[in-house]
Formats: sequence, structure tokens, C-alpha cells
Amino acid sequence: MAFPDNFFEILVGQFNISDSNSLFFIVGPCVIEKRELVLEVANEVARISRTYNVPMLFKSSFDKANRTSVESFRGPGLEHGLEILSDVRSSTGLPIVSDIHSPDQAQEAGLVLDVIQIPAFLSRQTDLLIAAGLTGKVINIKKGQFQAPQDMKHAIKKVLSTGNSRILLTERGVSFGYQDLVADMRSIARMKPFGFPVVFDATHSAQFPGAGLGKSSGDRTLVPPLARAAVAAGANGIFLETHPDPDRALCDGPNSLPLKDLEPLVLNLIEIHKLVPHDRPGSISPKFTKTNEADSSVTLSDRLKSIKLIIFDVDGVLTDGRIIFGGTDLEIKSFDVRDGHGIKLAIRSGLEIALVTGRNSDVVTRRAADLGIERLFQGIWDKKPIFEKLAKELNAQNHEVAVIGDDVVDIPMLRLAGLAVTTPEAPLEVRKEVHYVTKHPGGWGAARELIEMILKAQDKWRLVMERYYQ
Repeated sequence: MAFPDNFFEILVGQFNISDSNSLFFIVGPCVIEKRELVLEVANEVARISRTYNVPMLFKSSFDKANRTSVESFRGPGLEHGLEILSDVRSSTGLPIVSDIHSPDQAQEAGLVLDVIQIPAFLSRQTDLLIAAGLTGKVINIKKGQFQAPQDMKHAIKKVLSTGNSRILLTERGVSFGYQDLVADMRSIARMKPFGFPVVFDATHSAQFPGAGLGKSSGDRTLVPPLARAAVAAGANGIFLETHPDPDRALCDGPNSLPLKDLEPLVLNLIEIHKLVPHDRPGSISPKFTKTNEADSSVTLSDRLKSIKLIIFDVDGVLTDGRIIFGGTDLEIKSFDVRDGHGIKLAIRSGLEIALVTGRNSDVVTRRAADLGIERLFQGIWDKKPIFEKLAKELNAQNHEVAVIGDDVVDIPMLRLAGLAVTTPEAPLEVRKEVHYVTKHPGGWGAARELIEMILKAQDKWRLVMERYYQ
């Protein structure tokens, strides 16, 4: 399925790291030891990037707040570290990555960094994830050594709640007893359906946590084979810590790649990547593509451009599907403000909007009125006649109608729609019937995502921006 070029791009500096045709790298020394060493590594990374036209981001930590021992070297700190990283960008042109450990670091770090990294030990910290997301920068969430890949959806939702969908997910091994890690390549396949680029941290997957007498140990000879396996398993990016003299490195030396070995490994991984079929992050796997299409040559861009009417299911699409009952007639549902704003923008841009839901709810009636939606149909379990009624009233052909639903009751409408859309939580039976699965969950931006796609495809988003935001 083809996708428009301007959707779901994660741009970092001059690189589009959501382009599945190009493997990208996050590379640098573990911690900023001194300016000269950081610039030496950065200049070599920049040379490799330019020579082979490969996207490379430079990473080094201004503070290693999670060292094993209180006596371990931590780095120059936030202010001086960001100065050095800013110099790296100025002198090499490389995008910059570093990690933060507390919410109060996010805003200042976001003024310098292109990518804010969330350490694996902190991958569940709500305040940290939200503070990072609010910067608007790309957020690289490293999966905790204690987390299952499917549990990353909760960390993702925390960042998405800020309106920021520029997210990377990094696999770095899972705890395997004491002082050891195992890299489970299944995690790559299990995280890719979330719709964000997946990175494999080959350096820390070769680490032996706490096994070095007050510091971590590791085996750097494992880095190349692990990286090769990850690329073959479908990783979109590779994270490598490198040092000119790893045996003298002040942090993670035992599992750091010697700088002289970086270029040959990068070239090797690029060749492996060429042999692996890749779906673009954010796209649907072919098994989720409609199998009953009369014309499979119609692209998603074509479908988006044709839409005049959007039909929304409510529960699980405009809400997260939960309903809270309190007292005798109190019913509570949670709606996303940005979804509502998106619907208002769609209406003001000339799109027709309808809500068709199987339940009856005063809350939905109030929400529809609040958004200015006149076409509201509740208590409807046979939704196909409503689709036909709306299309006839609005003089819209089926290919001019978009439907977004999340359960089997929506399938009859999805099969009629020119653009059939569902959310990531939908059952497999529903996902098989659609042209597109949103990156955002239901009730957490799925509606806004679809509306922006349509308005951008129809060249109306530019008018929205000119009207409201300039």
C-alpha cells in the first residue's frame, strides 16, 4: 500500500529516519568525557555519514545518573554538556541525541537536542515522559530491561498525550538472571506494529550489569553479531556506543565498539539491510490490507483526496472505549480535546461529519452538540443502512466516504467505504477490512490523525494553518 510522502515523517536534522529504505544509526561515546574526545568521535561519525550517505545521529550523555557506584564518572553536567553537544552540531552538522533523567531537565535539553532519550530504567516514569513529549522533540524511549515489548504501548500513550507523535522505540535486552542480559529479537517484531521506528541497542545488549566490581561489565565482541541479527530481524535503526580506546573509557568501555571498527560494521549492516523486506513504520502489514479490493492500484493518497464525508464510531474511536457508571444515571466517557479540535477544523474546511454508534448516551449527545455535529445516530447496530442514507443525502459516492470504526459491528460500513480506517486496538477481523490503521489509539488522537491526513492530502491543512496559526 502506497503512502503519501508527507505523512508520518520523523525528520531529524537533514535525515528522514522514518524512511524504511534507509537504515539509520545513533552513535557516539557513552558519556561526554572531554570536548576533544567527543569532537574526534563526532568528526569520524560525520565522515562516515557523508561518505556513504547514511543517516547518523550523534549520541553522548551529559550526565550518567544511573551509574552503579556513587564514585563512577557521571559527565560534565547539564549546562556544560549541552554546550559541548551544541558545538558538535555546529562543527559536524550531525543531529544530537542525549538522555535526561528528571522532568526539570527536559525544557533546557530540548533547546539543544534533536532527540531526547529516555533511559531504560526510567521508561515508565510518567512525569519524565510527559515533560519530554512537551518539548516537541523526537523522543527515543528505551525499553526497560524489565519490560515486555507489548508493555511499551503505555509509555507511548504518555508521550502521545502531549500531542507529540515523534517517537522512537529502542530494544536493549532483557534481564536474564543476575548481571546478565539477553537480546530477544522477537521484541523488534512485536514493537513494530505500534507504528514507530524500532532501534536496536547493540552496545547495551552486550552489557553485564553490575558485574564489574562497582560498575557494569560487558563483551564488545558480541556487538557486531547482535547488530547483524537485529537488522535481519527488521530493526529500522542501530544504536552503537563507540570510543577511540574503549579500555580507557570512563563509562561502558567493556561493551563499547572501538572507533576504528565502526565504519566496516556500518557498511556490513547496510548490506544486510538491503536484503531484508521492510514496511514503512506507521504502515500496515500486507496481512492487514483489504483482500476484496476491486482496484488494488488505488493509493492511500488517492483515497484521502476524494473524501467528502467522515463517519465516526464513538466508543473506542472518539473515546478509549471505557465507560464509567456512577450512581443511578451518571455515565462518564473521556474524549480527547485535540480530536474535538480536529473535528471542528474538518467542519470549517467543508468536510461533512457524522457519528454512528451502537449505544445511546446523553454524554455523546452533549459532545456532538459541543462540536457542532448535526448528524448523530445512536443505538444503531445495523450501520449499513445509515451509511447508505448519509451517502444519498449528501450526494456522495462510496469512494468519497471515510469510515473509522474499531469493532465487528463497523465492518459492514468499512466494506462500503472508499477509505476504511481502524485503531491499533481493533480485533484482527476488523484490521483485515481496512486500508489504514492509525498510529494513535482510540480516544488518544486517532480521529485527529485521520482528519489531518485528509486535510493535508486535499491541500486544506495549509489553509487551516494560515487561518488559525499565522
